[in-house]
Amino acid sequence: MIFLQLLINGVLLGGMYLLLAQGLNLVFGVMGVVNLAHGAIITLAGLFTFWFATTTHQNPLLLLPLVFAVMMAIGLLLQRWLLEPLSDTGKRFELLSLMVTFGLSYVLVEGGLNLFGSQYVSLPDLQTTWSIGGLAVNEALVASGLLGAAISGALQIWLRRTESGKALLATSQNQIGALSVGIDVRRMRAFAFAIGCALAATSGVLLILVIPLAAPTADTLTILAFVIVALGGLGDYQGAALAALMLGIVQSVVGYYFGGDAEYVVPYLLLIFFMIVRPQGLGKSGRPLWSDRR
Repeated sequence: MIFLQLLINGVLLGGMYLLLAQGLNLVFGVMGVVNLAHGAIITLAGLFTFWFATTTHQNPLLLLPLVFAVMMAIGLLLQRWLLEPLSDTGKRFELLSLMVTFGLSYVLVEGGLNLFGSQYVSLPDLQTTWSIGGLAVNEALVASGLLGAAISGALQIWLRRTESGKALLATSQNQIGALSVGIDVRRMRAFAFAIGCALAATSGVLLILVIPLAAPTADTLTILAFVIVALGGLGDYQGAALAALMLGIVQSVVGYYFGGDAEYVVPYLLLIFFMIVRPQGLGKSGRPLWSDRR
């Protein structure tokens, strides 16, 4: 019974982790950019959700569509002003984009510190625990896990079954090939970054329901998302789903038997193991960390 309880908790945690990493994966797949501001966007969205819920006393889940739309618009502006001017820098693009998003991360974190302070906060909403057949299931974890998985699943359906999604997917696979069939690659890059930012912010709304957040947690969340993407294989969406599920289950088991400190080490141990044993990750089409994308 204990193992089943840990398995359920791990699967739900994995659904939330998947959404947390999907934005980073999409941006890398299309643009070849590891967005180091990813965790800062997640954190600020979570802190804004905390402020909204405690100020208005409304259900924080009501913010999901608003946060997605607003952050998508902001993402379009960030890509247009910060990253698109670097697109003609050739092989220096990946390094320069890392530096730009690194700087953006610290600007956002400092803004978060000034707006929300440095204290850790969490929402008391959805804290009911359901007892089902001897299993205890937390309402917030169920909502976050299922919504995270559902949004990630909707992203996959959109990518594979709509014209705009297929164009974005084609751009992530081969930009020269996409150009040759008339796809506006510049537009797809902007679209990818905007959606990536929107997905990151959406995951922040769900994350604050389960995990306490503060502005300084931004770097930790960026690393966690990167670990999931790397475990799945860079740019491989199915691999990221497997990695998120595996990480959630392993963390749940390790946290129960060895405590919280051991639980936080799990992502890094898994990353080291897979980089040695299977550097291409769990997915079929993923790339090793050191592969040449161009």
